[in-house]
Amino acid sequence: MAEATHDEMVERARKLAPGIAGRWEEADRLRDIPPTTIAEIKDAGLTRLYQPKRWGGYEADPRTFYAAQNVFAEVCPSTAWVYGVHSIQAFLIGGMNEQAQIDVWGEDSNTLAGSSFAPTGTAERVEGGFRLSGRWTFSSGSTYTKWALVGGKIANEPPPTSGPMPLNLFLIPSSDYEIVDVWDTYGLRGTGSNDLVAKDIFVPDHRQVPMAGGIQNLTSASSSQPRLYRMPWLYMFSSTINNLAVGMCRGVLNAFLDIARNRISPFTGKATKDDPMTALAISRLAAEINTAEAMYERHIAAQLDHIDRDVAMPIKEALVLRVQMTSQLRKMTTLVDDLMLMQGSRMLFRDSLMTRFWLDLTAARGHIGNDPVMPSTILGQMLMSEA
Repeated sequence: MAEATHDEMVERARKLAPGIAGRWEEADRLRDIPPTTIAEIKDAGLTRLYQPKRWGGYEADPRTFYAAQNVFAEVCPSTAWVYGVHSIQAFLIGGMNEQAQIDVWGEDSNTLAGSSFAPTGTAERVEGGFRLSGRWTFSSGSTYTKWALVGGKIANEPPPTSGPMPLNLFLIPSSDYEIVDVWDTYGLRGTGSNDLVAKDIFVPDHRQVPMAGGIQNLTSASSSQPRLYRMPWLYMFSSTINNLAVGMCRGVLNAFLDIARNRISPFTGKATKDDPMTALAISRLAAEINTAEAMYERHIAAQLDHIDRDVAMPIKEALVLRVQMTSQLRKMTTLVDDLMLMQGSRMLFRDSLMTRFWLDLTAARGHIGNDPVMPSTILGQMLMSEA
């Protein structure tokens, strides 16, 4: 059974940060994370934070993962993104049945898994499981995974008696799918988010799981899993691709301050550090970074409190948390937009550190997990319907 403190895990990430920073350009050139980076993170045990203890994992508090991810995000956003994707699959598989976990970790407990949750696959029920075909996009870090969780629709599946259709996920080995190299983007270039293609493969029943709800914690009435795996899966999933904005914006702020402290305008002869508008933009971003950190701290504490009391968080409260969380990265990116305009013509050059962070943030805000529209609409309608 693995054990490590929050501070120990974060320190492991910090020791890797200089080397990862030095490989940012290599990641962009490869359009994938360099093998050295993946190996170092695995060797440090950091991909095991969300893995069950029975497989050598830590079942760590999500706040430990957030802190480690932001260490990486401050020096290479693509690395932080892929680290999040690999980590959240360990969380999801850790909540699946025992045989699925044996399939993934039975021979090598250090095995990584990837995903593409969009229900673009088609599954047909057959004896003992399903026949599955499909093409799935945006499978980040897939070069280094031996398994993938992919979404699909089951043919002739009747709708539930109440609520929306569940998201059907299928756990498939890399031997059953092809990776198609399509990833050539302006931002998050190093994530290797290529397509997966599978044709008429067999998926046994134990490797299919319907993911319903996802914004409320589980109770003992519906789950016998350890504490971590009773966390709301949709919150956990989305947080891995928006928490990293904290580290990215730290990187932006540091890069901007390096410029602003010594910059003199060639037109006015005035020092940037004396410009009140610049000071205002800097302070807003610094404050929002702090706000985001406090938000995650409060959210996780509230969710764990409900788990420990063995009660489900009320749906309205859970929706508020989801709206706040899905809004955060876009709010922070908007503040970075303001700083970009203040660095002048430097923003045109791809080798500008600020520009590189900004391109990655801009790419990240396009992910559906960073789009607050749907949960905001549901919450708003709920509030209006109250007497």
